[in-house]
Amino acid sequence: MNILKTAIAAAALSALGALPTLAADYTLRLSHGDNENNPTHMGAVKFKELVEEYTDGRIEVQIFPSNQLGSEQEVAQALRMGSIEGEILYTGNLVPLAPSVGVMMLPYAFTSTEEAHAAMDALKGPLNERLPKEAGVRVLGYFEKGFRVLTNSEREVKTLDDLQGLKIRVSKNNIAIKTFQSWGLDPIPMAWAEVFPALQQGVIDGQENPYTTAISSKFFEVQKYITEIHYLIWSGPIIVSERFYQGLPEDLQEALNRAGEEAALHERQVSAEETAAAKEELVELGMVLSGAPEDEAKWQEAAKALWPSFADDIGGAEWVEQASKIMEEAIAK
Repeated sequence: MNILKTAIAAAALSALGALPTLAADYTLRLSHGDNENNPTHMGAVKFKELVEEYTDGRIEVQIFPSNQLGSEQEVAQALRMGSIEGEILYTGNLVPLAPSVGVMMLPYAFTSTEEAHAAMDALKGPLNERLPKEAGVRVLGYFEKGFRVLTNSEREVKTLDDLQGLKIRVSKNNIAIKTFQSWGLDPIPMAWAEVFPALQQGVIDGQENPYTTAISSKFFEVQKYITEIHYLIWSGPIIVSERFYQGLPEDLQEALNRAGEEAALHERQVSAEETAAAKEELVELGMVLSGAPEDEAKWQEAAKALWPSFADDIGGAEWVEQASKIMEEAIAK
């Protein structure tokens, strides 16, 4: 009899239209600043797939690329308040709200992507003991898009002398600013959305971002030369609002953590493939790739001398010492 009633009810619903689908219990809006051709977005798509799979659809992830919900720092502030749930952002744009994450930005801390991956993964746990207090967010995984390379429209930069006099945009964080100052420049901090127009109009001569960004943001249209300065890898955590996270049942928290870590592994592989392809494409598009500076040791020496001066900006000397030890041990394994 119950089977018959169920069949009758289903037939009645069918007569009115399609059977309703169950709505997700939670919605996670995920913001990022890149367009849909960038490894960041590809990683975001993978994160969405994994979250919805591992939570059996109880969490729906909605992706908002290209800063649709606001600038990276504005969205990070919204995560603190719990009004937006998730974001993938450049580490440097999180530092003003969460200083401790800045240890990932110490210039020349890594010599390879493998070392950077080991350090990122080792720091995730310790950072999640600090970031909820500092910025009301936590890290689910770490994306990377390769080392930031220097592009400019004026000349090949093979030495520090070649760099002098160029107007170079950097992100609005003290580490990037001071590093370029150590190389003899007066860098220009600028919001990401303003960079392409500024290059186009000649307000700035160059900028520094990964190879893939030179493709996805079409910098090849306004830039000619690339130098692999290797001072900093582009790292970007997947962060979620601590309010949102703590409001989830434990099994969904675990699902988010698992999805974040696996999405990061996927994005890193995509990034490696996209970086190799981007280098070939940029040459075909007429850009000149100079490789590393001939006097790279001078660049490293100047930048590494700044490390002690960064401590106050990235969580204090004690934290920097602790984090440095964690990274060194992870890299040594």
